[in-house]
Amino acid sequence: MFILALLFSLIWPLDNQTSQFEGRYLWVVRNTLTTKQSIDRMLDFATLNRFNHLLVQVRGRGDAYYKSDLVPKSHFIQQIDFDPLNYLIPKAKEKGINVHAWVNTYILWSSNKKPLQEDHILYKKPKWMDQNNNLEMNINNELKKNNYSNNGYEGLYLAPNHPKVNSYLVQVFRELIENYDLDGLHLDYVRYQDSEYGQNPQAIEYYSKYNNSITESDISRMNPSELSLWSSYRRKSVTDLVKETKKMLNYVNPNIELTAAVKPNLYQARERFFQEWDVWIAAGYIDKVLIMNYAKDLKVFASNIDIIYDNLPSKYWGKIVMGIATYNQSPIDVINKIKYSKVTRFKSISFFSYNVIEQNPRYFPPIKKILYPK
Repeated sequence: MFILALLFSLIWPLDNQTSQFEGRYLWVVRNTLTTKQSIDRMLDFATLNRFNHLLVQVRGRGDAYYKSDLVPKSHFIQQIDFDPLNYLIPKAKEKGINVHAWVNTYILWSSNKKPLQEDHILYKKPKWMDQNNNLEMNINNELKKNNYSNNGYEGLYLAPNHPKVNSYLVQVFRELIENYDLDGLHLDYVRYQDSEYGQNPQAIEYYSKYNNSITESDISRMNPSELSLWSSYRRKSVTDLVKETKKMLNYVNPNIELTAAVKPNLYQARERFFQEWDVWIAAGYIDKVLIMNYAKDLKVFASNIDIIYDNLPSKYWGKIVMGIATYNQSPIDVINKIKYSKVTRFKSISFFSYNVIEQNPRYFPPIKKILYPK
C-alpha cells in the first residue's frame, strides 16, 4: 500500500498538494541560544518559513540555558546575566510561535573532558549513573572512553531505574515550567542507552528487594522468564518518568503540551531502548511523540511508518509528529519524505535541525516550496 502511495505522491502535481501540515516543528540546538543575535536570526528564519513550533534545547548535558536554582548554567553562555529562554519566549510569542522547552532527560555527559561546573550532578550524584555491568563505576575511566567512535557509545546517562532519578528530573522540569511562560515541554533521550544498560548497583539492589530470585550476580545469567521481568521493569521505569511528568504538568499548568522524541522503529524502541511510546500515547501520558525517522533511505523511512500503521490504531495518528533529518541528506531526499508523510496522512512534521539548515542558505528554499505550495 505504501509503495503505491509513494509512487502516487511522487508523480502528483505540486499544485494539487493544497494541504498543509497543522504542526510545523523546528528543532533548535543549544548553541543557538548563547547570544541575543543568534536567537534573533533563528526567530527571523522561523517566521520567514512559517514554523509554528520551536523546540529549543534548554537542557543539554545536565546544564541549563535558563535561570535555575537546581541545575548549573551552561558555561557556553558568556554573558553572566543573560537568560536565553527569558529573552526568546516573548519574542517568539509576538510572532505567533509556540515555544517548547527541549530537555535532555537521562543523558548527562558526552565528552572526555569533565564538566566545568563544580555543582554538576555528575559530581554530586555519581552513584546515580547508569551502567552496562554491575561493577563499581570509575567516572574518570568512563569519561576517557566517551567518544563517538566507540561502538555507538553515547556517553554517561542517569540510571532510569535508580529509585531517586525520576523524582529528581520531575523536580527539574517543574522548576522550569513554573518560572517560564512555555507552551510545551519536550523530553529527549527518554530511554536507556541500549539493551545491556540498567545495571546501576543501587538500581539492582532496589529491584532485588521485590524479586527475591534475583541478585546482583544473577543479571548476566537470567533465564527467559527472569529476563522478561527485568526488561519489563526497565521499560516501566522510563514510562514512569513520562507518566509522572504529565501528572505534574496537569497539576501545575495543564495547558502545557508534553511531547517526547522517540525511536522510529516501534519494535526496537520497545525491546532495545525500553521506550514503549505507543503505550504512552494510548494511556494519555503524552500529548504527542516526535518520531525521529531520520534514515536517509526512503525505504527505511517508509518501513518505520508501516510498523506504526500495523500497531497503532488510527485514532492515535494525530498524536504523531513525523520527524525528518536535514543533517544527513539532500533537499530532494527531504522533499520525498515530506511527500510521503503527506500521502500517509500525518498532520504534523518536524525538522532536525535549524542549526544544520542555517549553515547552508540554499538548503531550505526548495523544501519550503513543497511545504507551502501555491
